[in-house]
Amino acid sequence: MIQKAKEILIKTKRRFFGENIGNNISVFQGNGLDFSELKEYVYGEDVRKINWKVTAREQKPYINVFNEERELNIVASLMISGNLYFGTVRQKQELMAEILTLIGYSALKNSDKFTTIFFSDKEERFFKPTKNIKSLYPILEEALLFKTLGKRIDYKNFSDYLLNRIKRKSILFIIGDFYENLDLSFLAAKHEIYAIIVRDRFEENPSLPFEIDLYDPKTLKSESFYLDKKVLNDFKKEIENRDKKLKEHFLKNKIEYTKIYTDEDPFLKLVELFRKQR
Repeated sequence: MIQKAKEILIKTKRRFFGENIGNNISVFQGNGLDFSELKEYVYGEDVRKINWKVTAREQKPYINVFNEERELNIVASLMISGNLYFGTVRQKQELMAEILTLIGYSALKNSDKFTTIFFSDKEERFFKPTKNIKSLYPILEEALLFKTLGKRIDYKNFSDYLLNRIKRKSILFIIGDFYENLDLSFLAAKHEIYAIIVRDRFEENPSLPFEIDLYDPKTLKSESFYLDKKVLNDFKKEIENRDKKLKEHFLKNKIEYTKIYTDEDPFLKLVELFRKQR
């Protein structure tokens, strides 16, 4: 897992400093400044604030004026349950760890504070706010090595916990498979939320037409099932209905979301999500 953590970090750095330089996935606009207006440039002012598009259009220099300097508070919550111990291409846990790294690297590269929380039905790990990019490695390593079997998620506890723990308005990323019932309305009223749904395609479209012993990764109990066509179709309909309600909840509460499968490139999916916000 140490080698895997190094590989993810190297890949993340290459994505930011390689072909995508100048076009990274950050949703954290500006240099931590709250934009106010445009004004004509006066000799001696900071040339880094020149708005080149407006300058080219007006044929004279204009600069961006900001109200005050501020740093954003970025919080990433990894939702821990036994469900993460699964994947046909790679485990969902590994994909979530890579997503966490991409978001963390983007925040820290943008000089914002980055906080990481692992949560099941209670706080599992809390990594205090940091602006040090070197702190990503121990967070990533813990995300890859964390024992998820036997864990279950309680979103009511999660919402109450964050409302008490995170006092300052933040950009909150919730990374999980989102199979549990939830109500994020109170959190969404206080914070800007992005939901990152991590799934394996087999979960949504299983094909096992025979008797099989299944283990519940949350309770670690096993039971024999005969998965005929009707059982599989009923299961798929249940997932579709749950996801429909989930998306309705997100839209109602203005929560941005995307779904990333274990066979997809998380960088490209996050770029797609964040570009919609610009």
